[in-house]
Amino acid sequence: MLRREFIKKSALMASALAFVEPMARAKSPNQNDPALLFLARSSYGVKRQDYKKIKKIGIKAYLEEQLDYKNIEDSLADKKMLGLSILNLERRELYSLQNSGPRASQALLNAFITRRVYSQKQLFEKMVEFWSDHFNIPSEVQSEEIVIFQREVIRKNALGNFKTMLFATAKSPAMLQYLDNANNIAEHPNENYARELMELHSLGVDGGYSEHDVKDVARAFTGWTINDSTKDGFIFEGIDHDKDEKLILGHHLPANRGIEDGLHVLNILANHPSTAHYISFKLCRKFIADNPPESIVNKLAEIYIKEKAEIKPILRALFSSEEFYASSGQKLRRPLDFLIASLRATNSEIYDNWLLEQTLMDLDQVPFGWHPPDGYPDLAQKWATTNGLLNRWKVANMLSFQSSSTDEYGLYGDLMANHKNLSELKTVKDLVEELSTQIFGTVLAEDRLEPFVNFASDNAGANEPVNKFLLA
Repeated sequence: MLRREFIKKSALMASALAFVEPMARAKSPNQNDPALLFLARSSYGVKRQDYKKIKKIGIKAYLEEQLDYKNIEDSLADKKMLGLSILNLERRELYSLQNSGPRASQALLNAFITRRVYSQKQLFEKMVEFWSDHFNIPSEVQSEEIVIFQREVIRKNALGNFKTMLFATAKSPAMLQYLDNANNIAEHPNENYARELMELHSLGVDGGYSEHDVKDVARAFTGWTINDSTKDGFIFEGIDHDKDEKLILGHHLPANRGIEDGLHVLNILANHPSTAHYISFKLCRKFIADNPPESIVNKLAEIYIKEKAEIKPILRALFSSEEFYASSGQKLRRPLDFLIASLRATNSEIYDNWLLEQTLMDLDQVPFGWHPPDGYPDLAQKWATTNGLLNRWKVANMLSFQSSSTDEYGLYGDLMANHKNLSELKTVKDLVEELSTQIFGTVLAEDRLEPFVNFASDNAGANEPVNKFLLA
């Protein structure tokens, strides 16, 4: 193996395994740097310019910029998204297209990767992924419906209000179809949506509901169904609604009502203390640790109740907590996070659809590919397998050896595309430090750099002059 190839591949794999401390006992590069920890968790990989900015303005100001995502200039991502205008079409327009399903499916996949690689709205995209898992709808549902669900439900509310989003999911044709509520009628009630609504979307499995609650919630949502004659595809069919009284979580729903029953249930669930705790726990699992301290979960749950389910105040508290900054090494990047971080770090782009899909399949995390309603797991034990880590090595190998300025492999990449003038790199140590900054956003500690320096210099030392072969 050539030394330049070793440097590239080793840097990528350091990135891949940087956050596996509990399993591999490796010190992550952000061990003693709060700014790096914040960027690593709130984005899809640290970029040099982001690290410089956060060190200049501070974590608090940087977080506020990310929360105010609508005012972030995002021209590069917008430009990359121009060819995916199908995602902006209304529901009826989508269905009128020839081959609308496959086209929508491909656009969803490409957009998912493109936005996360190129967007400056990194925390927003992280939250879109979080809520997409929380309200999981897999690709077996019609792709046209997922386009609308992603745009009008998830992306519209990702940093807004959880209660508003919960109401929107209940009326979404995608959710009505996936969890069978479109077929839930008074004569033949279907409990699937009612059960998942409480277990996965709001209260949590230990949220204190009973089988009686499941049955009466199902009755409350009878008549909520799909009708293509309406603009958004939702309709309430009063003739199919169970109008008898209901008792749900201690709340009495009187008889002879209509759509108000379902709206009442959603209001009960959104304001319930168990929902506050469950949503807070899942956010802490996402950003802090697989088993986060109960202290921070309870703190966020209190904020959820106080702020009436507003998402931004919860994130402010999470990212300013002692528990967050004590959590270095406690989260393993999921495969999709690793791929996106690697693409960002190496300035690579997979523009061949087959190669992109195959890579995601190899990593076992295809967007919209998790079929149960609970979404992709966010636990290290799911991903830290021999096969899982081997597949990360394979991706690193692909990005190291196949990326080039040609289209031979359907992959373009230039690890050094954004670094300073090559003439300024005088020594091997200069080069290794530059690559470290490109991958991690900053220079690693001396003990982490030493093996790379020794190999790149053929043990001649850190001051060995850079030659053209190392820069090729």
